[in-house]
Amino acid sequence: MEGGFCILTLPESFLANMQELLGEEYESFIDSYSSPSLRGLRLNLKKVNITFPFTRELEPVPWCNSGFYYTEELRPSKSIYYHAGLFYIQEPSAMCPAEILDVKPKHRVLDLCAAPGGKSVQIGGYLSNEGVLFANDASPSRSRALVNNLERAGIKAVVTTEQPYKLANNFPNFFDRILVDAPCSGEGMFRRDSEAIKAYTISKPQSCATIQREVLHHASKMLKPSGKIVYSTCTFNTLENEGTITEFLSTHKNFSLLPIDYKSLGIAQGKLPETARIFPHHTQGEGHFIALLQKNQNDDEYEQAINPNKGNIKIPKEFLSFCSENLHLNFPSWLVVAHGVNLYLQPESIELSGLRVARSGLFLGESTKGRFTPSQALAMYLTPANVRHSIELPEENAWRYLYGESLTAPDDLSDISTKPWVQICYESYPLGWARLVQGRLKNKLPVGWVTKC
Repeated sequence: MEGGFCILTLPESFLANMQELLGEEYESFIDSYSSPSLRGLRLNLKKVNITFPFTRELEPVPWCNSGFYYTEELRPSKSIYYHAGLFYIQEPSAMCPAEILDVKPKHRVLDLCAAPGGKSVQIGGYLSNEGVLFANDASPSRSRALVNNLERAGIKAVVTTEQPYKLANNFPNFFDRILVDAPCSGEGMFRRDSEAIKAYTISKPQSCATIQREVLHHASKMLKPSGKIVYSTCTFNTLENEGTITEFLSTHKNFSLLPIDYKSLGIAQGKLPETARIFPHHTQGEGHFIALLQKNQNDDEYEQAINPNKGNIKIPKEFLSFCSENLHLNFPSWLVVAHGVNLYLQPESIELSGLRVARSGLFLGESTKGRFTPSQALAMYLTPANVRHSIELPEENAWRYLYGESLTAPDDLSDISTKPWVQICYESYPLGWARLVQGRLKNKLPVGWVTKC
């Protein structure tokens, strides 16, 4: 059938489980598979607010005030705004868990199963450059997309590629909020992704449930007393959803299940009354399950996971020179760390020894051979007010820059005798660096960021 999957392509065990789960609603649920999956984008609140004109004519997603539905004709990934990190293209139901997590500035937040990074970017927007964001994914290959998406969004984060039990050893009772968007059987994505159907087996829900319960157990160790965990999946199976939560509460008496106001979010109640579900026959989104857990205050005494000497390094003089010559701000010396020739800005002096780390914070750049080369991540993080030489490009030249071209410098820069780093912007939103050399803006966009014509 056009726009959806023929019912015969869906696994028989899945259909039987859904009929048992939904009862009289089953036929309406099956009918939803004749409709196409909906597209969504979510504004990056680190850079713009919800009145951003690009989304003015779009229908809002009811459970996310920065989320919007869009049609295929809009093609948002072809917009300069996309390359500037002003929004993230995300399936609408996937926007719900981070909303329910209720992140505030200055919180310490862990996104435990973070790749490809949409929910981490969402969390980073709520932190507003304050607090700590840890984004972890056990797969090093998947973490590459995670790093790229965070850096495009201008989000400062620690990115690790570690198993949850190892993180739990380093960060007992450390985080205010933890998101566990757990690996699952993916039943909720069947309408959207035919590969999810191909990967499904009758035993997959049980094997996923085993992993989910282990991940949630280790997450519980890292949560502060009175802190909150959101557990979510993109599957319908009760074994992986209500079953995992019920088992967790039976073995973790220091946790409580908090009610989710599912009615105000426009979504459905789960089989456990406090939990919530998104069904495609109820709402404009794919399948999702969300549970909100809180750690009781009478738990173990809060333990610091901080190494106070971690950030005390001798900052390379070439980096200090770069800041003096090109920026209007200085970075706190106790938060700057070095790994080989690479410099990072950590959100705190955090102990990361023994962990696989992709980013120990905001990647500042490379200091080598007496010269500092700033990173693309730094260009996307800084605002034009932070940079001594920042220029606005009209749309045509902005695209030329994104295609990797060098440009003629404007008159107000052409007479500068030094070779400063110039932040390239479109409508005040950073796109990357250029180096001013003899009246030309030499394009410094990394190869992986260059847009194909």
